[in-house]
Amino acid sequence: MSIGTAEGSGEAGRSLGTLLRAWRDRALLTQEQLADRAGVNARTIRRLEGDLVERPRAASLRLLADALGLDPREQDVLTAVARSQAVPAAEPDERDGDEPPEAIAPVPPRPRQLPVGVAGFAGRTGALEELDRHLDAGAGGTRICVVTGTAGVGKTSLALHWAHRARGRFEDGELYLNLQGFGPAGDAVDPREALGAFLEAMGVPPRRIPEEQAARAALYRTTLADKRVLVVLDNARDAEQVRWLLPGGPDCGVIVTSRRSLSGLITAEGAGLVTLDLLSRTESRDLLAHRLGRDRIEAAPAATDAIIDACARLPLALAIAAGRAVTSPVLPLDALAADLRRDGGDLGGLSTGDPATSLRLVLARSYDVLPGDVAGLFRLLAVHPGPDLTVAAAASLAGVDEARVSRLLAALLDAHLITEVTHGRYACHDLLRAFALELADGAAGTGEIGAADGAAKAGEIGTADGAVKAGEIGAAGAAGGAGEAAVRRAAADRVLDHYLHTAYEAALRLHVPAEWLLPPGPPAPGVRAESPAGHRQALAWFQAEHAVLAAVLRQAMADGRHAQAVRLVSALQFWLMRRGHRQEHLDCLRVALEAAARTGDQRARAATHRWLIPVTAERGESDQAYTHFRRALAYAREAGDLAEEAFSLFDIGLACVHGGRMEEALGHARAALEPLRAARLTVTEAYVLNLIAWCRCALGDHERALQAGEKAMAIATERGDESVRGHILDTLGMIRHHRGEHDDAIAHFRRALASCGALGHRYDEAEILLHLGDTLQAAGRTGQAAHTWRRSLAILVELGHPAADDVRARLPDHDLSPATPEPAFPE
Repeated sequence: MSIGTAEGSGEAGRSLGTLLRAWRDRALLTQEQLADRAGVNARTIRRLEGDLVERPRAASLRLLADALGLDPREQDVLTAVARSQAVPAAEPDERDGDEPPEAIAPVPPRPRQLPVGVAGFAGRTGALEELDRHLDAGAGGTRICVVTGTAGVGKTSLALHWAHRARGRFEDGELYLNLQGFGPAGDAVDPREALGAFLEAMGVPPRRIPEEQAARAALYRTTLADKRVLVVLDNARDAEQVRWLLPGGPDCGVIVTSRRSLSGLITAEGAGLVTLDLLSRTESRDLLAHRLGRDRIEAAPAATDAIIDACARLPLALAIAAGRAVTSPVLPLDALAADLRRDGGDLGGLSTGDPATSLRLVLARSYDVLPGDVAGLFRLLAVHPGPDLTVAAAASLAGVDEARVSRLLAALLDAHLITEVTHGRYACHDLLRAFALELADGAAGTGEIGAADGAAKAGEIGTADGAVKAGEIGAAGAAGGAGEAAVRRAAADRVLDHYLHTAYEAALRLHVPAEWLLPPGPPAPGVRAESPAGHRQALAWFQAEHAVLAAVLRQAMADGRHAQAVRLVSALQFWLMRRGHRQEHLDCLRVALEAAARTGDQRARAATHRWLIPVTAERGESDQAYTHFRRALAYAREAGDLAEEAFSLFDIGLACVHGGRMEEALGHARAALEPLRAARLTVTEAYVLNLIAWCRCALGDHERALQAGEKAMAIATERGDESVRGHILDTLGMIRHHRGEHDDAIAHFRRALASCGALGHRYDEAEILLHLGDTLQAAGRTGQAAHTWRRSLAILVELGHPAADDVRARLPDHDLSPATPEPAFPE
């Protein structure tokens, strides 16, 4: 029998037997070889090629089609020919003589299971290029790529966008399945069921699908062995769930999305990895523009930026916000932004009635699968003021050792509930922080977030009374109640003590005299304060923790921990001052002044007023400086604190120097010596003697200036105080300069410059360079002087210091642009 239905094909009008012989000859196979490859009796093949089987079985034809490597069009022709020549017949074919005949079924259509892609997909250019690279057809072997990232970051959207764009590469179709790895407990798709669904999609009759999971996996791999199919495994829980669903053929591609990194697939199967971060601000604006229209966005740029900030650049949150704006077209964007920011940024404004898109529910699915101790640490992250933290800080937060907290952080990192922003520093975006705070407060309702309603899990971090028990992280007790509140208070105390004690140790490593610092007192149980090894490490610690310390200070004030706030500023201020953070230095001192007033501690009040004396004087606010001096001196004497009395006199002396009142400065410095010596503050005595030397030099009393300076240097050398040595060398250089001993002056300035430069004292470097330039100019070395002044100017410009104008005034005949620092001065 023959047909003529294969339109436009060379097979039109040919019989089934003729087609099978032609395809077998093309494949260079004998009938016996084809029988072996297809698993069909050779006699059946002879009868089919002789057109002797009036009712061919569909299963036999499918096996032959696969064995002959027929393309989809040829499979359609085979089905049409077999269907047209089939007639009722009593005899079965030879291979299945004991089975009833089966109606001819068409070769199954190619599966096209991809869900609809996201309209207006924005950004992610780099991630799409990574997917292209990992799933490149020339890579060889089954190509697998894991797309991972935090909840709501757009993993599925990216995977589907790429898959729709790449459909032409996979001519045999696309398989898609949501594995529900982070759905309600127990809802994750069983690999056995997933395999059954995929096999049916590929045309395997249900009765041919084995019951055993391993057998299903083998049949699945066989079915896809010579096909070019894209498999999208969405929302996977772990590598084991995915492994059963990986095809084995070289031409298939697999995209797996998961909130976990699935490092096992990367290690064992060589999968590629694409990790999605939050959108950039530009990408966030593009997303909103696609949803709301660019005109509406551009008409309210400030409100758009506020919405982006409130949504933390998280794609799901931005989509929810856009959805609210779309459904309420008369809602002004600034009103929407204000609503999203309400109550300090809770998640209420980002809730929807859809469990798949309500942000709180989406985040909860990541939290619900965490082990108890990991969940406890996540909740405590809301206690840390941010913006990021180290392993050591996390250990203090949790009250456990660093080895244990490292494992907990690794688990949160794998779940993408935190990110590693730089090596060893961890953070979570604002919406995750808000979610953690809701959990800790018990504010999230049980009806919405299920297991993530704040219920304490077995083995969690923290104990109800705040104690850290040996060998355990403990249980927090009733969530949202007194037990959880006590856990948070204890964690907050540990965090503050961690930074307070570490800042104190770091200040000492910066050669700040211990007598200038307010000691922090004993740390809370469980605090793992750091101890920088030396000066360089201390500088690096302050630099790395700069933003965190500002946040810790704000949190201490908000929590009423005023005494600790004063002590934190006591340690932090020296780094701020030396690095030239002038405005932040002043802001911190004002916070400390307020905190000290609330403590009622007379010494703290004296110290905080005293700290403001030189700062206000440098700003030209001499009346303010004297007001702070008088109050500091009064509080010190009221408290009977000789040290604070001496420090106040020293600081007003420095203020007078800034104002050019050298006689007055000298009087205050000399007055400071008596209480200093009574309090046995020898290190500070060196600073005061240096001030006396500077004042006497300025007043023209060079001999007595030199005596005071040399005595100061002897004390500094005996005490091993490196910080004051640079200042004394600078003073001795000035004395030599005024005595006309230019070579000696230049030598002293260079030594002073080396000392202050090694300690990272940027402003002091600029001041010494200024003095050195003056001496070089006086010695007739005009070119070197100009170069030196330009180096000073470069530092002062960098610091934004008003003294830069004084340096520019010295350069009327030279290039006023700041110089690039050079390694050495020419002789």
